[in-house]
Amino acid sequence: MNALLTSFMDRAKESYELKELERLGLTPDLDQRNLILRYMSLVLEHNKVAALIPSVDEDNIFLRHFCDSIQPLLLFGFKKGAAVLDIGAGGGFPSIPIRIFRPDLNFLLVDSNRKKTAFLKEVKTQLALENVEIQSIKAENIILEKKADYVIGRGLGTLQKFSQLAKPLLSPEGHMYTFKTKQFADELNLITVNKDESGIKISEIAQYDLGSQIQGLNLVSLELV
Repeated sequence: MNALLTSFMDRAKESYELKELERLGLTPDLDQRNLILRYMSLVLEHNKVAALIPSVDEDNIFLRHFCDSIQPLLLFGFKKGAAVLDIGAGGGFPSIPIRIFRPDLNFLLVDSNRKKTAFLKEVKTQLALENVEIQSIKAENIILEKKADYVIGRGLGTLQKFSQLAKPLLSPEGHMYTFKTKQFADELNLITVNKDESGIKISEIAQYDLGSQIQGLNLVSLELV
């Protein structure tokens, strides 16, 4: 590993907090720890070119992005061997962190930005991730042979935008998982008021904190009416 790559790995190690994972109920083995560190170092290495996370978050990548991304796994869960579709996958949050802890899941990561999908393919190769497929395509143009058990998204606009993109891609018994938005209360109200017309309803809302630094976050589970 050359000096530049070593510096990215060192920054990843500085951000990594085992105690936070243990607080969340996860104890990664050595292989999982190495995957976490390698993934974060790749994000840091490619961030300037591919704009994977805000530059101001680089020093806090583990808490703000990795720990945030595993909340769907911790708060709502995924059935064994499920098909998970991540629309607007960006730099792989939340799918790659979830995949590290749940290799039984089958992921399709979709993003229209070719720089981001090129990065995701690099991650798949470097981390030797099985059960992960990547497509460079707009969410509106996705065609699935079999609908997903779960559709997830992080930072994909409003709850309405996410749910309407996810709706035709979700199996009848499936769930959509997404994160708190800027106009969260108003958007939740719109989902509730328009559930009969839109065919989408809220099944659960979970609040969580990230360490002592980031508090009052929310994760939303939606399903078909």
